[in-house]
Amino acid sequence: MEYVSLTDPYWFLTINHLASHLPDLLWTSLSLLGNGWSVFALVFPMMLLTRKPFYAAIISGIFAGVFSHVAKSIANTSRPAGVIDPSTFHIIDAPLLYSAMPSGHTMTAFSVATAIFFSLPQQRRHRWLFIFLFAIGAGISRIAVGAHWPQDVLVGCALGIIAGLIGAVLVEKIPERLFLLTAWPFKIVCLFSTISLYLLVADTLDFQMNKLIQFFLAAMIFFTWAKLVSDAFKSSKE
Repeated sequence: MEYVSLTDPYWFLTINHLASHLPDLLWTSLSLLGNGWSVFALVFPMMLLTRKPFYAAIISGIFAGVFSHVAKSIANTSRPAGVIDPSTFHIIDAPLLYSAMPSGHTMTAFSVATAIFFSLPQQRRHRWLFIFLFAIGAGISRIAVGAHWPQDVLVGCALGIIAGLIGAVLVEKIPERLFLLTAWPFKIVCLFSTISLYLLVADTLDFQMNKLIQFFLAAMIFFTWAKLVSDAFKSSKE
């Protein structure tokens, strides 16, 4: 059954047309908040401050990736450009045609935001409510760039919250000693950070116009590493 028979394109076209009045760079930047490698760079500095939310975000991101792969395989739905004439709405870069439901970017953004929020001490959570605004922005951006239906975004949001809650619950089961820089999970973090740094510098994540932002995110990884090494060196001297 064609996806267009399951949804009214009206809401997609309305949101897409309204969003087109704002700069493309805004929407492509918000979409980066749903790309796993760029999100890793954003949360990596948390290793310097509070590591439990960082690991909760990583765990939730893994579950979000699994959910997205399975759900897209089952749904197998067309994206807007595969159903509606692409000339009738705003598309940034090359149009995507397949694997619409759910929005993986939205799922990633909400999974990380939820994991961080619920892994923080309850008395500190209110200060972090703003991260859900960025997650919402990432979801809307997927409609703005012409990649997803509103239903894709809503389902991605729901599955992302579930993945985030799983991450927040599982991180509480991890012994505190495994959060240390000398523990084996940090070796996996080292690998992820190296891959993320390479991709941010050498590849294009989603949109060409985001290259400058990618370099900034790569710099965040580099300076986080520099601080970690500096702190480790100071500790060894004491």
